[in-house]
Amino acid sequence: MGYQETKLVDAIALTDYEGRPMEAYYIGSKEVKTQFGDQWLHSFRKEDNTKISIWGFTALNRLLEQTPKGILCKITYTGLSETKNKYGKYTHTCTVFFDEDKKLDGFEETAPSTVDNDDNLPF
Repeated sequence: MGYQETKLVDAIALTDYEGRPMEAYYIGSKEVKTQFGDQWLHSFRKEDNTKISIWGFTALNRLLEQTPKGILCKITYTGLSETKNKYGKYTHTCTVFFDEDKKLDGFEETAPSTVDNDDNLPF
């Protein structure tokens, strides 16, 4: 096989697409250093093999942490929370649904990694 070109994949902000579900296979996440500090960048592959990256926010990061990799997901940004957090800010909210029956061909990992740390709880 000869050389293949690598194409730049721009990251999008899910917050620009309120109420519009995005359907794609969840590939994984990585932490990226930005001018605003460390941010999570989540990678997906659409049905047509297009790659897409989404900048994370707290709710999305936590939901994807519990989502198996390599399976089809439907993510919808649902707007800002109705109540403020402890810092006095409204937080971004979203829904994440996944279908374990629809797996990305050739993808190995299908279960999220979970650690049971009940012994280390401060209460």
